[in-house]
Amino acid sequence: MTQASESNQQGASLVEFALILPILLSLLLGTVTAALSFSSSLALNNAARETARFGATLPVDPDIGVWLNEVADVSISSATGDLDSGVPGRSVCVAYVHPAGTAPDDSTTMLTIDEDGARTATVGSTCFADGRPLDERRVQVRLERETDLNVLFFSNTITLTRDATVRFERVS
Repeated sequence: MTQASESNQQGASLVEFALILPILLSLLLGTVTAALSFSSSLALNNAARETARFGATLPVDPDIGVWLNEVADVSISSATGDLDSGVPGRSVCVAYVHPAGTAPDDSTTMLTIDEDGARTATVGSTCFADGRPLDERRVQVRLERETDLNVLFFSNTITLTRDATVRFERVS
């Protein structure tokens, strides 16, 4: 082979590499963002289960608001930073569901925490329909956050949502 032929081969390889590099980098970015989203999903799932279990074994405080706030704080700390204040689309919902409760502090009550940290308690509401028996006393937890997924030249924001329900085991 002549020297000009080798130079043309190297030039062609360089052009091919320049054409393929953006696609390879986009796929790498997509893989990394998908892995980060999956990690956040696992963290939310673990935090929801851990929080529901914690709430189901925690004695109900005479003031249900104190109990709900304590359980909600466990969900935030259990999520390994995925539910910290300011996380896009962050939402925490914790509900004490007691259909047969008659006392003001022993009836179905829900607490929500939004992205900015504002806490709102609502008596008579649950976080979601869980399909459990209507007479069952239980704890519900719903955790949400947004995450970005970048694949090739497209970006999409998805909302991760994890629910957990555990039958209440503690009798004050």
